Amino acid sequence: MTIVARRLANWLPAKKPDSHVVKRLGVAWYFAQQVEGVPRRIAVASRWALLKVEGHLFDGYYRLWGLDTKGPDFDHEFDGSSDFVGYVPSPWRVLRILFPADSLRHDDVLLEYGSGKGRVVVWVASRFRLQRVIAVDHNQNSLSVAQDNLENWRGQLRCRDVTFAYQRAAEFEVPDDVTVVYFYNPFIGETFHRVLVHLGASLARNPRTLRVIYLVPLMHDALVDAGFTVVRTHEDLFYPWTMYSIG
Repeated sequence: MTIVARRLANWLPAKKPDSHVVKRLGVAWYFAQQVEGVPRRIAVASRWALLKVEGHLFDGYYRLWGLDTKGPDFDHEFDGSSDFVGYVPSPWRVLRILFPADSLRHDDVLLEYGSGKGRVVVWVASRFRLQRVIAVDHNQNSLSVAQDNLENWRGQLRCRDVTFAYQRAAEFEVPDDVTVVYFYNPFIGETFHRVLVHLGASLARNPRTLRVIYLVPLMHDALVDAGFTVVRTHEDLFYPWTMYSIG
């Protein structure tokens, strides 16, 4: 597990959502505590604030195109009883880094776990001519919003085969044509381990190269233990990520 991810893992289960403003301030304060010195803490808090402002501006822009994926939304308290984190949309800036123009090919099949309101699947489908996109989430309300977002999207769809699966990740049988898996820290613990079992079963049925893109990789060690190789990693105080490959 990366240093930043380990810190987040120690912090997340102890917190529970409060009001929107209080929660934002709490997160900014947490990150500021990770560096020494008042000037650096101010710089960290300021960067976090700028990222949030930028995110809100992008949210507004994409709402004009029919895509409303604002968050976070939490359907439980962080008391350690659940493997699930809740809905936190992938940051727009980070999506452009993780999915540059040449990152997905026409024969790729993208599977997103914890797809929430559909930000990633609609955005990817609008930008890439890949074979298909699969979104898995256990929250019926979020999936309904995601389906509405896809129907309401006013822009171009380069991939028109988008499937929403209302199912718990630990029970979802991975299709044997999936080539790319995306996680934005949707769950940890036993749920993640069960997902790895399903990924392994799919690879056993149809041996192939499988890539994993993992934003805030709290379960890094589990992926490595399962045989995945680190291709690229990026340490960041806010949004660390790692890319893996197997096969």
